[in-house]
Amino acid sequence: MPKRGSSKGIGIWKRIIIFGVIAALVASTFALVYSSRLAEEHQTRQLEEAKKKQEEMLKLSRCGDGIVRSNSFIKEYMLPVECAMPVGITVDETGIVWLASSVSNSIFRFDPSNERFDEFKIPSQGGSNEGIASIPLPMWALLLDMYGRLWITDAENNSLWMFNTSMIPEIGADQTPSKEIFKEFKLQRAEPFGTSMPIDMRISGDRLWFVGVYSKHIGMVDLNKLELVEIPIDVDLNALGTLDVDREGNVWFTALTLGTKGMLYRLDPESKEIKSYDLPIGSPVGISIDEARGLVWINDHGSNLFISFNPSTNEVVRYSTSLPARYTNIGLYEDCIKKGSSRLECSGYPVSLPYWNAIDREGRLWFNEHQGNAIAVFDPDTATLIEYNIPSYNEAWGNCEGYNEPCGIANALRFTLQDDGSKVKVWFTEFTENKVGMLDSSKGLPFTVSVDRDTVKVSNGETARIEVSVEAREPVVVDMLASGSIEASGRLSKSKLSAEYDEYTMRFDTQSSKTVTLTLIPNGLESGEYTLTIGARSDEVAYSKIIRLIVE
Repeated sequence: MPKRGSSKGIGIWKRIIIFGVIAALVASTFALVYSSRLAEEHQTRQLEEAKKKQEEMLKLSRCGDGIVRSNSFIKEYMLPVECAMPVGITVDETGIVWLASSVSNSIFRFDPSNERFDEFKIPSQGGSNEGIASIPLPMWALLLDMYGRLWITDAENNSLWMFNTSMIPEIGADQTPSKEIFKEFKLQRAEPFGTSMPIDMRISGDRLWFVGVYSKHIGMVDLNKLELVEIPIDVDLNALGTLDVDREGNVWFTALTLGTKGMLYRLDPESKEIKSYDLPIGSPVGISIDEARGLVWINDHGSNLFISFNPSTNEVVRYSTSLPARYTNIGLYEDCIKKGSSRLECSGYPVSLPYWNAIDREGRLWFNEHQGNAIAVFDPDTATLIEYNIPSYNEAWGNCEGYNEPCGIANALRFTLQDDGSKVKVWFTEFTENKVGMLDSSKGLPFTVSVDRDTVKVSNGETARIEVSVEAREPVVVDMLASGSIEASGRLSKSKLSAEYDEYTMRFDTQSSKTVTLTLIPNGLESGEYTLTIGARSDEVAYSKIIRLIVE
């Protein structure tokens, strides 16, 4: 009996243990299933949040943050159509601004006097119907002819459009113009791209000249007969740049294999003869003929450099913009500083990318700095470079994460001059901000910079010192700058030319001046002549003097 009782007792405990194990297994399984479900839900939320953030960032990168900004020199205006991504722009003699959007497939007329925009739809198949992730090619250039007709390049449809502005409906009337006031000129296709991507135009006399990035032709429209001709050219490079026309009617244009090889060409339209010139830059884009000085000015949209070229002597002078401001790409700047580089070597974006250019009536060279986020003007007579900081910035276009301050660029891709001789206004589009900006260059500068000499001669291993004076006309804080033509990046690296200021930041509380010393030591630098860009930058403008550096 005791054995049976003992056996019965063991059986009960076995059952308890088994039930306990089963309960534990059920509980653990339930916990596993529940935690897995929580993990899946958490992962789903994370994916949804990541997708939402990606979509927000994508929209930001194409449309901006919708905030209109201004500073002492630049005023911005928001376009009436969301995410229009404008590029081409021009201004007429009355101050009316014209711009275009391939996203909305529209022309915009802007009257600054009342800040009114009027929109006119182009009768083509252009425009994007697939959201901001799919963007048609920009309408790169706009130009008004002597008859008041607006010409537009349409890269998406491989066309030029003529828009007869005299037939636009009166303000207040139906703003949908009839198709008859538009005329389309179809261009020869460029294979395998399907478009020649027309990008630039110039008017000379009664002819409108144009060029396409992928074209194997230089195009011309007779403005009297409205007949189009495309002249074949033999250029063994990947792309064409922009063009200008000299007073003899010769067409000058640039060509490039991006970052590798750059060329300048002169086309005689009558004989069809082409003369070529090698350039010491890899991405020549903007080009302007300086008839008074006999020079061709060209921007390198792959570096920090812009150059003057004398076709008579083949002489080239290279100039550097200042390095891009820290705010354009804060993360890159901070990483550079942490690695022990000097403040003169570090910048926001690696290079400023000078883009298009134009010469005003005073002979000054204007250009936009794509990654420098600035509109610049260089005066060859005074060797002075002024760079106006654009007040908008887009954090999607910079290494900005983790920095709670202005960061990025506005992608100012094209500009036009409103030049009445006494003062110049610069109108420009901000591709990723949905804005048009206006720079009034007649406003006084908060400070100027001067140097104690215009030429420095020094041998390798020797020391040269330059006295740099900053004259403040109002309270301002400035950081000292220095760059040069030694390298395409504009940097004054210790391996070639050591450069140090004895003071980098200066605060002026009243109208006053101060002088600092820039010490230069060339180290294995090849003998020859270079240029140095020496100056200072506030939060709105940079002012620099350009001097010659001769290494003996």
